[in-house]
Amino acid sequence: MTGVEKTIEIRAAVVGEIVAHARADAPMECCGLLLGAGVRIEGAYRARNALLSPTRYQVEPEDHFAALRAARTAGLTVVGAYHSHPRSSAVPSPTDLAEALHPDFVWIVVGLRGDDPPDVRAYRLESGNFRELTIVTFS
Repeated sequence: MTGVEKTIEIRAAVVGEIVAHARADAPMECCGLLLGAGVRIEGAYRARNALLSPTRYQVEPEDHFAALRAARTAGLTVVGAYHSHPRSSAVPSPTDLAEALHPDFVWIVVGLRGDDPPDVRAYRLESGNFRELTIVTFS
């Protein structure tokens, strides 16, 4: 990724998996990794939230390594991460920004603020801030 993308392509079934994970882990934040190539996300790898928190997340290290292996086996790479905001919108928090360590990642946030369907948004880091991407789904 070059930082100029304005859209991200994601398999519709993957969006469904991420939303299901967010709902299952509520009221705690869920988290996982996105598998794909470039700006095309082909899969999601559910991870455990090591912090067991309703407001923060940290991918369990062994889940991160398992996601890397799963991506490699599928001929993909880890291109991003996702997490939920169980009580707020799908807008990255100041903590999300402070802890965003991978500038080339796509960051997907699921807001469960009572919206049905939940709000799902994608972001990339650009000049030290998150910039929203347009999500385009495919089957």
